[in-house]
Amino acid sequence: MEWVASILTTAAFALVLWLARNLIETRLTKSVQHEFDSKLEQLRTEFRRKEELFKADLRAKEAEIATLRGGALSAMASRQIALDKRRLEAVDQLWITFTALQSIKMISQLMASFDWGKISTLSAQNEKFRETFTIMGSSFDEKKIDFSGANKARPFLSPSAWAIYSAYQSIAMQAVAKFRLVELGLANKDFLNKDSIKNLVKAALPHQEAYIEEFGDAGYHYLLDELESKLLSELQKMLNGVEADKESIEKAAEIVKLSNAVTESLRQSNLPTENTGR
Repeated sequence: MEWVASILTTAAFALVLWLARNLIETRLTKSVQHEFDSKLEQLRTEFRRKEELFKADLRAKEAEIATLRGGALSAMASRQIALDKRRLEAVDQLWITFTALQSIKMISQLMASFDWGKISTLSAQNEKFRETFTIMGSSFDEKKIDFSGANKARPFLSPSAWAIYSAYQSIAMQAVAKFRLVELGLANKDFLNKDSIKNLVKAALPHQEAYIEEFGDAGYHYLLDELESKLLSELQKMLNGVEADKESIEKAAEIVKLSNAVTESLRQSNLPTENTGR
């Protein structure tokens, strides 16, 4: 019976050891789990804290960007408003000068009524004929025309508007130059570069090339009204915010270049054209 007791004792001891081991394992597992849960919660708390800091920083940056964007947009809007206002003023300035050119247009009309070949000869030979022109031009002085307003407006005008205005002014001023040549008895001299004015008129009104070739400078005056209408149309485009395309900009540059060539030829003739302002 002793061996039975011994077996029972051994079995009981083994059971106690197994229970003790399970208990220790359970406690260790729970301890590790608790520590893991604690650390995990700490990590979660830290993550939430950093997430809130990141969100706060992001909101602050978004607010800063919104402020900067709002300031930039406000500045852009202010500049655009100022630019639009200046463009309106430029249109007014140009039109005031253009209106002043109507006195030149009357001289152009007068010169268009004469045969240039005939009056060139008469002006050189007949003093009374020259005096007649002096009397007719006594109420007109191109030096009194103020071109400064148009020149100040130029940076705010469309290239086409300035080009058309320049062409109109050059054609009209050539008529004045002819008038003064007759007064001086020098109309028979070859002071004027006819090719430069012809090229200018063709560039400004290319569809009138056949007319220009047929009538030459005798017909330029009758194209001024068309140029005036063209200028009005271009100014209306400006006021409506229509942007110029590449082709029209290049064409305008060509017209201005040719207009400058006409002005230079008039200056070289020593005639009174200094106030054109170009």
